[in-house]
Amino acid sequence: MHEIGIIGLGAMGLASAWMASRKGLSVTGFDRFERGHSSGSSHGETRMIRRIYSEGTLYTGILDRAYALWPELEADTGERLFIETGGLDIGIAGSDFIAEALASADASGQAFEVLEAGELRQRFPAMDLPDDLMAIHAPGSGYLRSDAANAAMAGLAEANGAALHWACPVIRVETRPEGFRLHTSYGHHDVKRLINTAGPWAGDFHAGLESALTVERQVIGWFDGPQNVPPFQRVFPDGRRIYVLPGGTPERWKLGLYHHREEQGPDYRDTIEADETDRAILTDCVKAVLPHCTAPDDFGVCRFTNTRDHRFIIDTAEDGAILIAACSGHGYKFAPAVGEAALALAIGETPAFDLSDFTLAGQTKL
Repeated sequence: MHEIGIIGLGAMGLASAWMASRKGLSVTGFDRFERGHSSGSSHGETRMIRRIYSEGTLYTGILDRAYALWPELEADTGERLFIETGGLDIGIAGSDFIAEALASADASGQAFEVLEAGELRQRFPAMDLPDDLMAIHAPGSGYLRSDAANAAMAGLAEANGAALHWACPVIRVETRPEGFRLHTSYGHHDVKRLINTAGPWAGDFHAGLESALTVERQVIGWFDGPQNVPPFQRVFPDGRRIYVLPGGTPERWKLGLYHHREEQGPDYRDTIEADETDRAILTDCVKAVLPHCTAPDDFGVCRFTNTRDHRFIIDTAEDGAILIAACSGHGYKFAPAVGEAALALAIGETPAFDLSDFTLAGQTKL
């Protein structure tokens, strides 16, 4: 019997496996897809990491912890995974988005600058920046080499003795007096403690999650871009928000539009490839912010798993399993901190940050 079992080996599952295995615990983990697959929300060469977080001050503790842990992963592997470039939150002056970004900046204790439209245009001439815009610049922001980080966490966990099973879906979870029995297509495995990080499929194993989670289709585009801008997100006057960051190879950039076509529901657990409408939407987004850049010429599809208020779920289920859900969309940067918190809950330790804003009950009562 393993001490820790994990369902789902995306970023949160791999971080949990890394944390548990380096503590000397025996770990087994399962994923329904092949290693390195693109059927979740953790794949891809890069992810943005923002040191000042406009989503709200409730993320300050988890963000601080993540920033402390990414260097530990780099030290354990000898590989550079976090590229610090600075980053921008851009929106209309006086908007709720800018107010939230400023509140987060003030609460963070981190260095930041407030840039008006004129200064933005002077620093970043490649951008289209109307007079009503302003930005928060965070020097500590940047991007993560996400595929490399996933491989690093998996490699460290396996080097520490973890058994990670790919293309091995868990079909059913059985609660037993001594823990849990995970029934897979290749037999069953008994574990003392269970961490459910199955993303869009998490509700298959814990019924309380079904009503709290919504799966959303997301499309990403890659294009040739300038080298003199940092990763940024920008909110348009109609409330749409885009994110732009290096795409993993020189002069390539990656762009996405949050809630791309607002396509939500269980059918979107399956991949639906990019079509002409997707291409047109992302082309318009590029032209709106970087007018001299080429249109996207490559596209990818992933799926976000959301709660109604887009907060994470980091909690303990009635059967004692640890629930880690709805971390896609803006969660990758937090992976080491989420994995550490999942392990702490599993073994009865106190997590390094306050989890009271990330409960399942908080979602079901909305």
